[in-house]
Amino acid sequence: MKKNKYVLLILLLSFITSCSETSFIINSAKILGDSNYGDRPSYKVGKPYKINGQWFYPAVDYQYDEVGIASWYGPNFHGKKTANGEIFNQNAVSAAHKTLPIPSIVIVTNLENNKKLEIRINDRGPFVRGRIIDLSKKAAETLGILKSGTAKVRVQINEEKSRKIAMAYANYEVFVSDAGQSEKVVKKEIKTNVSNNDEQKKIKLRKINDQKKEKISKNETIKLDKEFNDKKMLIQVGAFSDIRNARKLLEKLENFKAFIKREFVNERYFYRVRIGPISSQSVAQNILEKLKNNGLQNSKLIIEKLK
Repeated sequence: MKKNKYVLLILLLSFITSCSETSFIINSAKILGDSNYGDRPSYKVGKPYKINGQWFYPAVDYQYDEVGIASWYGPNFHGKKTANGEIFNQNAVSAAHKTLPIPSIVIVTNLENNKKLEIRINDRGPFVRGRIIDLSKKAAETLGILKSGTAKVRVQINEEKSRKIAMAYANYEVFVSDAGQSEKVVKKEIKTNVSNNDEQKKIKLRKINDQKKEKISKNETIKLDKEFNDKKMLIQVGAFSDIRNARKLLEKLENFKAFIKREFVNERYFYRVRIGPISSQSVAQNILEKLKNNGLQNSKLIIEKLK
């Protein structure tokens, strides 16, 4: 009888050391995460959430490339629902990630033995600090991580396959936005029968406007208009659901005081490219004209209350 007890104890210790599910809070987090999803698998980004005192911010990021520690999970969750409603199979290749959309496709490289594997992300985790991905038992075995339990890896998103697999889901359109997307405008010359006198009047008016604009020095501090004492003026040039597009637009605005503001609206992130704050309406109008002359026709003035 004692011999059987010792055998059971050794098997139990072996199981604990070989698996990354070392914390009760990790198990609780995964179980709680499953309770809010329906029966059918879905494409999911998710709201910001807090686990063990740490905040996580899910987002669409097709530039994701990170080096860190990988762990693996399996027996305790085999046959249960993943974060997007799929049934977890520890004997299939899959993984959990804290912030990438689910499902996404990533390439995981074990930096300790140079083995590579393409993996489908369909769950949330791991929630141990320092770990960046939780592999299924099969994925860990293929990458040579099963016995050690953890390994240093590089995780890179496969943009093309991630986009394709996401678009296969019926609810994918919920996460796609065309709000504020800037397009190049092709200017065409329009022939008119304007008289010389009318043309001269236009030239004079243009010169007057140019002289007014020149009075506004780039380095001059102008007080806010009285009607905007408790507000700030900004120009929004574009808004995107993909941060990569926002960054590209930001590069084009290197001559302006531009920045990216991330906002969480209707269960998805928007990345708004803005210029400002702007000191007066005349300065804002001047900037808007320059932007529109450069083909950024969707640029618009917005007013925000000062906090």
